[in-house]
Formats: sequence, C-alpha cells, structure tokens
Amino acid sequence: MSRRVQNPSKSSVPISIEERYGSLFENAGEGIFQTSISGRILDVNPALARSFGYRSPEEMKKDIRNVSRQIYTDRHLREKILRRVEARGHAKFEFQFRRRDNTLGWGYVSKHAVRNGQGRTAYYESFFLDMTAHRELEEKLREARDLLEQRVVERTRKIAKLNRDLTADIAERKKVERELRAREKDLQQRTVKLKAFNITLRTLLEQREADRKEIERRIMTNIDDLVIPCVERLKGIALPKPAHLLVQNIQENLRALTSPFISDMKAKAHLTPTELQIADYIKKGKSSKQIGAVMRLSPGTVDFHRNQIRKKINIRGKKISLYAYLLDQS
Repeated sequence: MSRRVQNPSKSSVPISIEERYGSLFENAGEGIFQTSISGRILDVNPALARSFGYRSPEEMKKDIRNVSRQIYTDRHLREKILRRVEARGHAKFEFQFRRRDNTLGWGYVSKHAVRNGQGRTAYYESFFLDMTAHRELEEKLREARDLLEQRVVERTRKIAKLNRDLTADIAERKKVERELRAREKDLQQRTVKLKAFNITLRTLLEQREADRKEIERRIMTNIDDLVIPCVERLKGIALPKPAHLLVQNIQENLRALTSPFISDMKAKAHLTPTELQIADYIKKGKSSKQIGAVMRLSPGTVDFHRNQIRKKINIRGKKISLYAYLLDQS
C-alpha cells in the first residue's frame, strides 16, 4: 500500500481513504505497527522506528525477526497479552522494551486483533507511546518523596530528643523551685527556652506541610504544562478511531488524576478506577446508557458498578439519590 499523498495543488483527483490513512500512518507522532501471529513485524511507521533507534521502518523490519525475543525484555509477556487479545479483541498494557542499541525504555501499547472474513485473527495492529520520560519522572518523584520522609524521620527524632530534654528540664526546674525560691531568675530563663523550642517545633511542622504541598503542586504543574497540551494537540489531529479512543481515554485518566472530587472519593470509599470514572460521570448527570456509550460498557455493567458504589459509600438500600449524594461531595 502506497503511503504517499499527492499535493492537492498539483492534482484535482480526490484523495482516497487509503491515501489519507497512509499519510496519517507515515506522519503520526506516535508509533503504529502491525505484527503477525508468530511475532514478525509486518509494517511500522517512522515514529515507531525512531523510538527504537532505527533510521527507517525498512531498517527496523529487516532487523527485527521476532518481537518477543528482540523487543520485549520479558519474553513471555507477549504470549500473555495475546491470550488477552484473543479473548477480548484488544488489550492495553505497559512493558519494558529494548532499543536497537540495547538500552531499555518503557512503553504503553494499545493492541487489537484484525480478523478475516472467517473471524480468525489475520494480524495484530498496535499503537505505541514512549513512556520512558514519564517513568523517569516518577522515579525522581519517588526519590524526592523518600528524601522528604527521611528528613521528617530525622526531624522527628530530634524533636523527640528535645521533648525528653524538656521534660528533664521541667522536672529539674520544679525541684529547684521547691528547694530554693531565690533561683527564680534561672527558672525564667528556662521558660524562655521552652517558648523558643515551641516556636522551633511549629516552624518544623509548617515546613513539613509546605514541602508536601509543593510536591503536589509540582506534580499537577507537570501534568498541566507537559502532558495536557500534548493530548490537546493529539485531539486536533485526524486520528483513526482506535487512536482517537486511546487519546480520549488518556485525557479522561489525566482529568481523573487532577480532579479533587476523584481524589476525595478514592480516599473515602476505596473505589476502583472504573468505579471512580463512573462516579464522576454520574456526578455530571450522565445516564447509564450514556456512560456505557462513552466507556464502551453495557448499561447493565454500568448499573452493576452503580450498586457497588452505593455499597461502598454506605447508601445501598437507602432512599438517597446517588447523583445528589455525589454532587454534594464535590
């Protein structure tokens, strides 16, 4: 299939759907690839070839003979994923991959089976996002969190020691006060020391809270400044339906991450990711049918999750509107 699209200014012939798809395949910023059942690469676009360190799709197809052995660091992972694809028709997963120069990275893949007229799988088509930078950011955030926790432990240890010293000082002060009233000046100095310690303690606690809020702010800022704009640009591109659904799913997950309502419900009711997303749609006034259409679930499945949500927030069997309850929590 030719993947070149003629310049409209040089020809009056309408562009076919195949040519439009070919142009999207060649120029997409995300990786798109097709593999056989046995693991041989059938086709890749330039973005995927670049992600794996190849100069062209042809070079990658020539070099890669079996993706399980040459791409996946876990050689058994592809077999597990394909069983899921054959059962459901599609699968989404993260995996560690190996580039041409043997360096490692992390990727997110949405894979689905392409069936022939007899309903058998002809090949697999997948969309790939390089998550290496995201993983590295998560690791840096984890290291920062560990460092913060270590500092809190050290400060807590120092505070405990100060508390012990203070207790001893107070006991000594009371003993001296009973024995010798003339040492009132010394007792006043110890009182000043106690006040200074309390100020130090409040400062330490306030700094700890400020550090926590700063980390949360940085995470939200990184998502708003680095991730959301990319997703918005993707929405403006004429993507195939599977890719469009993937972008929509990414956008909804990012919205869930940054939603105070979702965070509060997750902390209070321990809802699953699916239940959190359905709860958010219910709060927005969506019906089970509308939610099912967006999330590609049957209305019956959505109703099942509704009952689970009512159970977890302890209103099942009560004459309380789930919509009103969730709206009141926001």
